[in-house]
Amino acid sequence: MRCAASTASSTPCRCFPAKLASGTYQSVTVIGVDDTSLFGRPELIDGKIEDIYAENGFIVVKDAEFPKLANPSLGTEFELNDHRGKIVGIARVASGGLFGVPTLYTTYKRAIQYIPSPRFTVSYILVEPKDETAIAHIKQQVGLLGYEALTKDEFIEKTSNFYKYQTGMGTTILLMTAISFIVGLSISGQTFYTFILENLDKFGALKAIGAKGYELVYMILFQASFTALTGFGLGIGLCTLVIATAKAKIPDYAAIVTFTNLALAFVMVLIIAAVSSYIGVRKVLKIEPFDIFRG
Repeated sequence: MRCAASTASSTPCRCFPAKLASGTYQSVTVIGVDDTSLFGRPELIDGKIEDIYAENGFIVVKDAEFPKLANPSLGTEFELNDHRGKIVGIARVASGGLFGVPTLYTTYKRAIQYIPSPRFTVSYILVEPKDETAIAHIKQQVGLLGYEALTKDEFIEKTSNFYKYQTGMGTTILLMTAISFIVGLSISGQTFYTFILENLDKFGALKAIGAKGYELVYMILFQASFTALTGFGLGIGLCTLVIATAKAKIPDYAAIVTFTNLALAFVMVLIIAAVSSYIGVRKVLKIEPFDIFRG
């Protein structure tokens, strides 16, 4: 398998409890980077990357989980599996962890010394093909070895599918969406039904002067559709504004609105409008003009 460049990602990523200076324990994720090339190292905002080679040197990532380590500074010491550790650098990364655990970087050699590690810890091997035409051949050769070769997009999709379908994240998002839909449906239906009740005499008057039932239905459908589409547009605009503001203020914030999301939201809005209209139509079609004037 000929490639322009290939790099073995021998970076163990293990979660282990660390003992802080206060005596409390805090789980941390330890990532070991290649001792020679330091491939995969984070971007430092304080300290020197060469200090990672110093005795017991660790680099801490300053993200949302950073305060859990009592906001360490350069020189802060801790214990990891009865080994002394020292913060020699503070870094930032493009995206923080997903599980609420602070992240530490050190050399690969020190990582396997500090943390008990099983054999065969290589998770994947990063390969850069000469050109895109070589990808199919690489996949074929890797498949013959009993492994799976993925492109960048395929790897991202597989990781995304894992979190969506094999962890609680997908269920949580689904429940939040379902609850939002039910709340929106109930509020919209109740609001529209109240509007019909408040204007019932007007619909009855229109019916008394000769308005047909289907004309009243068209009127209600127009009102519901106009309101739903206006709300949909305002909601998409507000969502886009919030995402743009968050990305400008938070460097590692990740969010995207796809056409699939828009289509799904539009269908949900149509369902809410249809149910709300149905509630109003039933009430309007049942009224009799003499009931209105008699009242």
